[in-house]
Amino acid sequence: MVVHWFPSPRGAREGLRFLALAALTAVTACSNGSAPTPTPTPSASARAGTTITVTEKEYSLALSPAQATSGTVTFVVDNAGTVAHALAITGPGVSNAHTSTIPPGGRARLTVALRPGSYELWCPIAKHKELGMETHLQVRGNGSASPTPGSAAASATKH
Repeated sequence: MVVHWFPSPRGAREGLRFLALAALTAVTACSNGSAPTPTPTPSASARAGTTITVTEKEYSLALSPAQATSGTVTFVVDNAGTVAHALAITGPGVSNAHTSTIPPGGRARLTVALRPGSYELWCPIAKHKELGMETHLQVRGNGSASPTPGSAAASATKH
């Protein structure tokens, strides 16, 4: 596009009208005539659930945070001990969901749908539970529908 300098005020007004018309034509030509589509925001159920870090060592379990709201909860289990450990959980709608064996220095993830209530977490290896690797988690309601019971997924890695 070539812009000309107009020495008179009338010429300048005509030049500005031309530029405005050209800009409007360009914008209209690039439009398909429909309104822009808004980007949807995720619903509460589609948002990420709660993550709780579980630190295991001889012979204790520490939860951070030590509480949860009902829904999808992912337990990130760090074996800070010198022997192999694992994590098992049972409670309302969950019967013995567990990780695989986690080597010393390893990490595992266990994702479980939890309903309101009390859950027991422990290390299912040998007599680790009897030696103190056991704790409880109280899950409170979140005001929405309860998740489907019994769904769980687990994975373990060494880091």
